[in-house]
Amino acid sequence: MDTLGKKELLDFYNRHLKDFGDTPGAVRWTPDGQLRRYKTLLRIAGEVSGKNVLDFGCGKGDLYGFMREKGYSLRYCGIDINRHLIELARSKYPGTEFIAMDIDETDFNRYFDIMFICGVFNLRIAGIEESMKNILKKLFRLCTEALHVNLLTSHVPRKSVELFYVKPEDILNFAITQLSGSVALLHTKKDIFLSVYRT
Repeated sequence: MDTLGKKELLDFYNRHLKDFGDTPGAVRWTPDGQLRRYKTLLRIAGEVSGKNVLDFGCGKGDLYGFMREKGYSLRYCGIDINRHLIELARSKYPGTEFIAMDIDETDFNRYFDIMFICGVFNLRIAGIEESMKNILKKLFRLCTEALHVNLLTSHVPRKSVELFYVKPEDILNFAITQLSGSVALLHTKKDIFLSVYRT
Protein backbone atom coordinates (compact mmCIF):
# COMPACT_ATOMS: atom_id res chain seq x y z
CA MET A 1 0.00 0.00 0.00
CA ASP A 2 1.35 3.42 -0.84
CA THR A 3 2.10 6.10 1.75
CA LEU A 4 -1.08 8.05 1.05
CA GLY A 5 -3.22 4.93 1.42
CA LYS A 6 -1.63 4.06 4.77
CA LYS A 7 -2.17 7.58 6.07
CA GLU A 8 -5.82 7.47 4.98
CA LEU A 9 -6.26 4.10 6.67
CA LEU A 10 -4.67 5.12 9.97
CA ASP A 11 -6.47 8.47 10.11
CA PHE A 12 -9.83 6.84 9.38
CA TYR A 13 -9.59 4.24 12.13
CA ASN A 14 -8.01 6.59 14.67
CA ARG A 15 -10.95 8.94 14.15
CA HIS A 16 -13.49 6.12 14.45
CA LEU A 17 -11.81 4.75 17.58
CA LYS A 18 -11.99 8.20 19.16
CA ASP A 19 -15.64 8.65 18.17
CA PHE A 20 -16.96 5.16 18.96
CA GLY A 21 -14.61 3.72 21.59
CA ASP A 22 -14.61 -0.02 22.21
CA THR A 23 -17.60 -0.83 20.00
CA PRO A 24 -17.91 -2.37 16.52
CA GLY A 25 -18.32 1.19 15.20
CA ALA A 26 -14.63 1.81 15.90
CA VAL A 27 -13.78 -0.50 13.00
CA ARG A 28 -16.80 0.59 10.92
CA TRP A 29 -18.99 -2.41 11.68
CA THR A 30 -22.50 -2.63 13.06
CA PRO A 31 -22.87 -5.10 15.95
CA ASP A 32 -25.15 -7.35 13.88
CA GLY A 33 -22.93 -7.17 10.79
CA GLN A 34 -19.81 -8.01 12.76
CA LEU A 35 -21.44 -10.96 14.49
CA ARG A 36 -22.89 -12.31 11.24
CA ARG A 37 -19.49 -12.21 9.54
CA TYR A 38 -17.70 -13.87 12.46
CA LYS A 39 -20.25 -16.69 12.59
CA THR A 40 -19.97 -17.25 8.84
CA LEU A 41 -16.17 -17.26 8.86
CA LEU A 42 -16.01 -19.81 11.66
CA ARG A 43 -18.69 -22.01 10.08
CA ILE A 44 -16.69 -22.04 6.85
CA ALA A 45 -13.39 -22.67 8.63
CA GLY A 46 -14.68 -25.71 10.49
CA GLU A 47 -12.71 -26.95 13.50
CA VAL A 48 -10.13 -24.39 14.57
CA SER A 49 -9.51 -25.60 18.11
CA GLY A 50 -5.91 -26.63 18.57
CA LYS A 51 -4.85 -24.71 15.47
CA ASN A 52 -2.26 -21.99 15.11
CA VAL A 53 -4.39 -19.02 13.95
CA LEU A 54 -3.49 -15.65 12.49
CA ASP A 55 -6.08 -12.86 12.60
CA PHE A 56 -4.72 -10.37 10.07
CA GLY A 57 -6.13 -6.86 10.52
CA CYS A 58 -7.39 -7.88 13.96
CA GLY A 59 -8.32 -4.35 15.02
CA LYS A 60 -9.16 -4.35 18.71
CA GLY A 61 -9.36 -8.12 19.02
CA ASP A 62 -13.09 -8.66 18.55
CA LEU A 63 -12.74 -11.90 16.56
CA TYR A 64 -10.51 -13.33 19.28
CA GLY A 65 -13.07 -12.31 21.90
CA PHE A 66 -15.82 -14.01 19.90
CA MET A 67 -13.81 -17.23 19.56
CA ARG A 68 -12.96 -17.19 23.24
CA GLU A 69 -16.64 -16.77 24.18
CA LYS A 70 -17.45 -19.77 22.00
CA GLY A 71 -14.90 -21.88 23.86
CA TYR A 72 -12.31 -22.32 21.14
CA SER A 73 -8.87 -23.29 22.39
CA LEU A 74 -6.24 -22.19 19.92
CA ARG A 75 -2.88 -20.53 19.50
CA TYR A 76 -3.78 -17.03 18.40
CA CYS A 77 -1.85 -14.11 16.96
CA GLY A 78 -3.51 -10.83 15.96
CA ILE A 79 -1.79 -8.33 13.69
CA ASP A 80 -2.88 -4.81 12.80
CA ILE A 81 -1.17 -1.77 11.31
CA ASN A 82 -2.90 0.53 13.83
CA ARG A 83 -1.03 0.63 17.12
CA HIS A 84 -3.94 2.31 18.96
CA LEU A 85 -6.25 -0.58 18.10
CA ILE A 86 -3.55 -3.08 19.13
CA GLU A 87 -3.06 -1.28 22.46
CA LEU A 88 -6.79 -1.60 23.13
CA ALA A 89 -6.75 -5.30 22.18
CA ARG A 90 -3.83 -5.95 24.55
CA SER A 91 -5.62 -4.17 27.40
CA LYS A 92 -8.75 -6.28 26.83
CA TYR A 93 -6.96 -9.62 26.46
CA PRO A 94 -3.74 -9.59 28.50
CA GLY A 95 -1.36 -12.41 27.69
CA THR A 96 -2.72 -12.79 24.15
CA GLU A 97 -0.36 -12.08 21.27
CA PHE A 98 -1.23 -8.85 19.47
CA ILE A 99 1.35 -7.23 17.20
CA ALA A 100 1.32 -3.71 15.76
CA MET A 101 2.90 -4.24 12.35
CA ASP A 102 2.96 -2.89 8.82
CA ILE A 103 3.33 -6.11 6.83
CA ASP A 104 4.67 -4.14 3.85
CA GLU A 105 7.57 -2.88 5.96
CA THR A 106 8.29 -5.98 8.05
CA ASP A 107 9.99 -9.25 7.22
CA PHE A 108 7.26 -11.51 8.58
CA ASN A 109 7.98 -15.22 8.16
CA ARG A 110 5.85 -17.09 10.69
CA TYR A 111 3.68 -19.98 9.58
CA PHE A 112 0.05 -20.47 10.64
CA ASP A 113 -2.46 -23.26 10.07
CA ILE A 114 -5.46 -21.00 9.59
CA MET A 115 -5.66 -17.33 8.65
CA PHE A 116 -8.63 -15.00 8.99
CA ILE A 117 -8.85 -11.67 7.17
CA CYS A 118 -12.17 -10.04 8.01
CA GLY A 119 -13.10 -6.67 6.56
CA VAL A 120 -9.49 -5.57 6.14
CA PHE A 121 -9.98 -4.41 2.56
CA ASN A 122 -13.34 -2.66 3.00
CA LEU A 123 -12.13 0.94 2.95
CA ARG A 124 -11.62 2.63 -0.42
CA ILE A 125 -8.14 4.09 -0.09
CA ALA A 126 -5.29 4.75 -2.49
CA GLY A 127 -3.85 1.50 -3.89
CA ILE A 128 -6.33 -0.81 -2.11
CA GLU A 129 -6.83 -3.36 -4.90
CA GLU A 130 -3.13 -3.87 -5.54
CA SER A 131 -2.43 -3.95 -1.82
CA MET A 132 -5.15 -6.57 -1.25
CA LYS A 133 -3.68 -8.89 -3.87
CA ASN A 134 -0.10 -8.43 -2.63
CA ILE A 135 -1.08 -9.11 0.98
CA LEU A 136 -3.10 -12.21 0.06
CA LYS A 137 -0.11 -13.58 -1.86
CA LYS A 138 2.28 -12.84 0.99
CA LEU A 139 0.05 -14.35 3.66
CA PHE A 140 -0.93 -17.46 1.73
CA ARG A 141 2.75 -18.36 1.41
CA LEU A 142 2.80 -18.58 5.22
CA CYS A 143 -0.43 -20.58 5.50
CA THR A 144 -0.26 -24.35 5.97
CA GLU A 145 -4.00 -25.19 5.75
CA ALA A 146 -6.43 -22.44 4.76
CA LEU A 147 -6.89 -18.71 4.43
CA HIS A 148 -10.41 -17.28 4.90
CA VAL A 149 -11.12 -13.72 3.80
CA ASN A 150 -14.24 -11.58 4.02
CA LEU A 151 -14.83 -8.86 1.39
CA LEU A 152 -17.68 -6.57 0.37
CA THR A 153 -19.41 -7.71 -2.80
CA SER A 154 -19.91 -5.40 -5.76
CA HIS A 155 -23.38 -6.92 -6.17
CA VAL A 156 -25.11 -4.65 -3.67
CA PRO A 157 -27.84 -2.27 -4.83
CA ARG A 158 -26.52 0.72 -2.93
CA LYS A 159 -22.84 1.51 -2.50
CA SER A 160 -20.97 3.90 -0.23
CA VAL A 161 -18.32 6.06 -1.86
CA GLU A 162 -15.94 5.35 1.02
CA LEU A 163 -16.08 1.56 0.70
CA PHE A 164 -14.25 -0.82 -1.61
CA TYR A 165 -16.39 -3.45 -3.31
CA VAL A 166 -15.00 -6.56 -4.98
CA LYS A 167 -16.37 -8.41 -8.00
CA PRO A 168 -16.69 -12.06 -6.91
CA GLU A 169 -15.69 -13.33 -10.35
CA ASP A 170 -12.51 -11.24 -10.25
CA ILE A 171 -11.36 -12.34 -6.80
CA LEU A 172 -12.19 -15.97 -7.61
CA ASN A 173 -10.10 -15.81 -10.78
CA PHE A 174 -7.25 -14.16 -8.88
CA ALA A 175 -7.33 -16.81 -6.13
CA ILE A 176 -7.36 -19.72 -8.58
CA THR A 177 -4.63 -18.36 -10.85
CA GLN A 178 -2.38 -16.70 -8.27
CA LEU A 179 -2.87 -18.61 -5.00
CA SER A 180 -4.24 -22.16 -5.23
CA GLY A 181 -6.35 -24.44 -7.39
CA SER A 182 -8.33 -25.33 -4.27
CA VAL A 183 -10.70 -22.45 -3.62
CA ALA A 184 -14.27 -21.98 -2.35
CA LEU A 185 -16.39 -18.84 -2.56
CA LEU A 186 -19.59 -18.10 -0.66
CA HIS A 187 -21.56 -15.11 -1.90
CA THR A 188 -24.22 -13.46 0.27
CA LYS A 189 -26.29 -10.29 -0.16
CA LYS A 190 -23.50 -8.09 1.17
CA ASP A 191 -20.36 -10.17 1.36
CA ILE A 192 -17.89 -12.47 -0.27
CA PHE A 193 -16.30 -15.20 1.84
CA LEU A 194 -13.30 -16.59 0.01
CA SER A 195 -11.48 -19.66 1.29
CA VAL A 196 -8.15 -20.67 -0.21
CA TYR A 197 -6.77 -24.10 0.69
CA ARG A 198 -3.40 -25.80 0.58
CA THR A 199 -3.59 -28.87 -1.63
